[in-house]
Amino acid sequence: MRFVPREWKWSYFSAIFACGAIAITLPLLLNFMQPALLEPVELWTVDLRFQHRPPLPVSDDPTQNQSGTVVAFDYDDRAATAYGLGRWPWDRRIHAQVLDLLSKSGARAVLVDLLFDHAAANPAEDKALMEATQQAGMVFYPIALRPAAEGERGKLLPFPAPRHLLQAEVKGFGEIPAVADITLPLPDLVKSARGLGHTQRTTDRDGVLREVPLLYAFKGGFLPSLALAAALRQLDVDPASVRIDRGRTIRFKPRKGEEVVIPIDKQGRTWINYAGHWGERFQHYPYSWILDQLKSSPGQASFPDRFKGKIVVVSNLTTGSGSRVAIPFEGDFPSGEIQLHLLNMLLRQQFLREATEFESALCLGAPVLLLTVATLTGGPWLVLVGFVTILGSYLLALQQVFNKAGVILPALNPILALSSAPILLLVTRYRFVDRERERFQSVLGGFLPPQTIKAIQENPQTIPRLLAGRTRELTIFFADIKGFSSFCKRSDPLQIQRLLRDYLTAMTIILRGYGGTLDKYMGDGIMAFFGDAEPEGGGEESEERRVARNAANAVRAGLAMQKKMTELNLRWLSQGQEPHLIRIGINSGFVTVGNLGTEFLWDYTVIGPEVNKAQRLESAAEAGALLLARRTYALARNQGVLPDDLPPCTFALKGIGEETDLYAVPAELVAQLAVSLPYQEEVEKVESQIS
Repeated sequence: MRFVPREWKWSYFSAIFACGAIAITLPLLLNFMQPALLEPVELWTVDLRFQHRPPLPVSDDPTQNQSGTVVAFDYDDRAATAYGLGRWPWDRRIHAQVLDLLSKSGARAVLVDLLFDHAAANPAEDKALMEATQQAGMVFYPIALRPAAEGERGKLLPFPAPRHLLQAEVKGFGEIPAVADITLPLPDLVKSARGLGHTQRTTDRDGVLREVPLLYAFKGGFLPSLALAAALRQLDVDPASVRIDRGRTIRFKPRKGEEVVIPIDKQGRTWINYAGHWGERFQHYPYSWILDQLKSSPGQASFPDRFKGKIVVVSNLTTGSGSRVAIPFEGDFPSGEIQLHLLNMLLRQQFLREATEFESALCLGAPVLLLTVATLTGGPWLVLVGFVTILGSYLLALQQVFNKAGVILPALNPILALSSAPILLLVTRYRFVDRERERFQSVLGGFLPPQTIKAIQENPQTIPRLLAGRTRELTIFFADIKGFSSFCKRSDPLQIQRLLRDYLTAMTIILRGYGGTLDKYMGDGIMAFFGDAEPEGGGEESEERRVARNAANAVRAGLAMQKKMTELNLRWLSQGQEPHLIRIGINSGFVTVGNLGTEFLWDYTVIGPEVNKAQRLESAAEAGALLLARRTYALARNQGVLPDDLPPCTFALKGIGEETDLYAVPAELVAQLAVSLPYQEEVEKVESQIS
């Protein structure tokens, strides 16, 4: 196989980025083909965000955990039994008394979440309720409606009380839901009410109420929800300021204050930003408790300060009468409580919104892009660690953005894309990188030092640099057994094989331990070089330090090999074999290094005059000694490996001539010098693999 770094680089990059694009496309295709499949799961992730979010603030006073503006007035079972009110429906004069009580107590507005759509059997009841409503002047009543189905949206329904409709400038694309049928309160209540609003609540397919339409379209205007109608009055909104950007926002401008912008979706719905569990964020006053207080203070005209300046939501919590729904964090939630949460959301402008198209695209693409970059810059472990880190960070971001900014970022599509990306990326990585790295290691891995193998494993893109032919100053090392040819003539092949195995294994472990690259075995000869695997660059000083460090390591390796031969000779003598001595030559200089073979046979080696000189030094060295070139000795001496007073000597080198500035380390000095292994962990690992 021909190794072409540039072709490998571009094909690898394009394949990796293609995998990222495929990972992003997969969830989009799934959404396109099965849109109803993922929606319930996505909504479930929103519920989880609600469940893990702290309760919303409902008061300007941070020490208060309940709203000081919105309160609940609950009709309860105890009021019916203890005060003889009977079964529901109660006498409407009771409701009139409640409205009168709340009005005299200073309530700013009363939202009655009860539908009085038919006349009572006793006309006096309806008269009393109408008069109380008229006198209070701040009562809001609901209407019931049936949304228009898809085939019924062509013609808008007229509204019998157009003064309660909103007039708004409309633009954009999207839908404001229309109405097929309505049920109004009694005509006198419609006339005397401060406002009307719908209480339409349509749950999602899983039965959970998460969104509501704030407006329904009628002929001539828009009917607000009951909470929105009350909020518009309380905020003193200029009717001419209402703007509807379909599929995006509802806007209006209070006479005092900044413009209010309510996000809506393509169906005209807004998310209900629930402030907390039932009874936790809003004060509830059971009717029975209020009757108890009034009974203990007979003759008191009004209930002191409990409702002064408050917006009061009146709802029915008697058994079997009040409706209940499921919400994101509670399965049995009184529907009347929803008005409290909507009012708090509108008055405090605590809106939720879905992510924009740009934000959704960023959420989908950014995590996969980060993982793709991790694939390009590191090994498989970085892909897996990156996946876990990016996924955890994204989940945390989903919650934090929801908590702090009220933005519902998409969860399922990015998670699906991010989950499929590691599989695609790792398979492609193996196809282009790991397979090439394995092939490289199978060919040259046994020749490279452990730290070089580790560097390749961590960053396979170092392979092209190692294989590319280049000129660099290295330290060349040759070792050879003296008289080995004569030994072979008088020994049997198995004995030769065992001796070579013992010798070459021990010497290779030492070379690799000192960072040497094993070039080749030449019978009993060993060729190695030092310094090729370290990164290039950093300036002249950095290069000089590299050369000095590796020259010193080469000399240390030579000393260690001579000492190891003493151990091997003791073993061989104990086995009845003859001892052997080795000669070592070391030279430092500029050589050509790289894969100097062909596609048929790789040969990662060094060539050049300095290589020839190192071999001649080994041939001229004495048995049991080292023979060093002048530069090698100077570098090793400066590193503290050799003594300063080693005298120069002169040798006649075959094919080179007489060299006068060489340095011999005799066997006697070798025995005196102490040597330590700089890569002991790597040596132990190699020894364990061999054993």
